[in-house]
Amino acid sequence: MRCGAIGLLALAGPKGVVAQEVVQCPGLDYDVETGIAGLVKERDADVTIPHARIVASWAGPDGERNARSAEADDGGAYVLCGLPTNTQLAVTAGFADHSSERTMVRIEPGPPAGWDFEITVDAGAIRGDAAFPGRIVGVVTDRATDRPIEAAQLQLVGDDQAMLSDGNGRFAFSDLTPGVYRVVVEHLAYDRTEQIVNVPGSRTVDVRFNLSADPIELEPLVVTVVRDARLETRGFYERQEIGEKVGNGVFLDVEDIDRLMPSRVTNILQWIPGVQIDCSGGTRNCVVIMRRGNPSLGSFTGQNGCVNSNVYVDGIRVIRDNASSSESIDNFVHPSEIAGMEVYRSASEVPAEFGGSVGRCGAIVIWTGSGGS
Repeated sequence: MRCGAIGLLALAGPKGVVAQEVVQCPGLDYDVETGIAGLVKERDADVTIPHARIVASWAGPDGERNARSAEADDGGAYVLCGLPTNTQLAVTAGFADHSSERTMVRIEPGPPAGWDFEITVDAGAIRGDAAFPGRIVGVVTDRATDRPIEAAQLQLVGDDQAMLSDGNGRFAFSDLTPGVYRVVVEHLAYDRTEQIVNVPGSRTVDVRFNLSADPIELEPLVVTVVRDARLETRGFYERQEIGEKVGNGVFLDVEDIDRLMPSRVTNILQWIPGVQIDCSGGTRNCVVIMRRGNPSLGSFTGQNGCVNSNVYVDGIRVIRDNASSSESIDNFVHPSEIAGMEVYRSASEVPAEFGGSVGRCGAIVIWTGSGGS
């Protein structure tokens, strides 16, 4: 939904227009590149949505797929720069598991154009203290041996929640109001430790407590990671934990992907052992060869692997295993749109929800959402 004049953004909240400012994209030649700016709102209520992600994608001169993304601020306002002028753009906004309708945008040369987006979300869950609850999950381990510690006592200071770690050293505090918590960990055989944890709304914070049995020689170590809400609800982290224990699958998040600085999805896959990329049909038609796959049909045998595996994007299969070389994963998603990726290189690695009788060539599972900018 277009809003305002080009370059002039009216920041509207629940009580109407509260401020105005001229939005710019510094350093850009506005004849060639510009941007869009606006608000992300709840469709059925006069409420803005903080920290929604806006993704714009388009086809380049040679047909290559390009994309850029940005995150809205605490007031639901965003600025997405680096978009080409006079080019058809497909733009969507997303928040947690909700997304807007895809909007086709064409921007004329000049400062950023104003565009608002609407998402259907529980409006009450967006307002202030009623934000989506967060979670603190994690594991308690022996720092010297890396073995899980059972029956460690964990308590949230100032909160009624307390629990013991289970046989795998794991624990979980759920339904937490967003805010700052002090987590205290105690065990008779180990040194007491504590950690301040900031819990954002609708996010899960993963905390690893590595306790020391000899506090004189070794201080306890705490590692904290904020999990992506979309990956959490899709079971990504649970499969990652199981897969890493038994050696099944390769898991990549936004930071892993950003380190590779890929221009195509196949640039990511080429670094994974057991996966080969064939671009003999041109860089726009690169296909994946799963060396460990074992198709029952087709020209490739178990010795050479499969041309393509099953590819799932947000739970929907977009490429079938052993498909023709014209089916390239690069045509379905851009690296900047990816929040997480799971790569299973043979039928034995594929979990049930992505395998069964259709998993003989492995699977590539892609979750979009809060990808890199």
